[in-house]
Amino acid sequence: MSNNFSGMVIPEEISMIVSSDPAAGAINRSPDGSYFEVQLQDGLQIPKEALNINISVEEATIWWVIPNLITNENNRMYITGPDTNDVVQNYIIDIPQGLYDLSGINQAILRELENQGAKLNPNPLITLSPDEATQKVEIRFNYNTVSIDFTNNDTPREILGYNSQVLGPYPAVPVNILADSIAALNQVNYFLLHSDLTNKGIRFNNNYSQVIGQVLIDVRPGSQIVSRPFNAPKINSPELAGSQRSNLKFWITDDKNRPVNTNGEYFSLRLVIHYLKPYVIGRTR
Repeated sequence: MSNNFSGMVIPEEISMIVSSDPAAGAINRSPDGSYFEVQLQDGLQIPKEALNINISVEEATIWWVIPNLITNENNRMYITGPDTNDVVQNYIIDIPQGLYDLSGINQAILRELENQGAKLNPNPLITLSPDEATQKVEIRFNYNTVSIDFTNNDTPREILGYNSQVLGPYPAVPVNILADSIAALNQVNYFLLHSDLTNKGIRFNNNYSQVIGQVLIDVRPGSQIVSRPFNAPKINSPELAGSQRSNLKFWITDDKNRPVNTNGEYFSLRLVIHYLKPYVIGRTR
């Protein structure tokens, strides 16, 4: 009697769509919306003999509404200047949380100054405009009693490019004060998707932080990004062999690996777990 054995492998895959929307089953969602968990009804099980296990994110949807001005973090302007009766007042301007360009910030400041009775005619207290040649912000002071206090940590000084300082008052007006640094209105260059499905994930320089996908920003603010990479990276995850999982964790960060505030919107991803399942074919004589 002799035994003849031959082996073969069959490709297998497990597809799933996960969303941070609690209505779709997300649990333990973080207050900023960047983190959520999924409890799997039937669980996830990969055979212990599985080979070449990898994870790929085939599609992701994210709303490009990540605020660059955040309430109580960097949305407050401290301005001193005349009111409509030319009496000097101190104004604290709270800019509503949101994703702003420079024009939007300027409009929000002028609107709040008007609401608080600041002088508007013949000119507003200040005007923000871009200096295209230097990529810096320029603030125009229109009255000699106007000043801006950027020493508080909850001001937008960093994204506007100004150091911690008090600007003004200036005796000779109008005067334009150029920022110290290039404007940083674009706080997010791209998104990183993470999951505890993998121990390492995609290498970022020489670091690992369980990254399973990258999402580029290719839409206008206020629009939804639909990312379908032509050649989605496959993350080798041999640690899934023989594992049984009922709880999965997902989170999203910016390109500096900082959790992002999703501004109340949800994000989702469609991922696929690929692996090879060995089969042994034997014949006994």
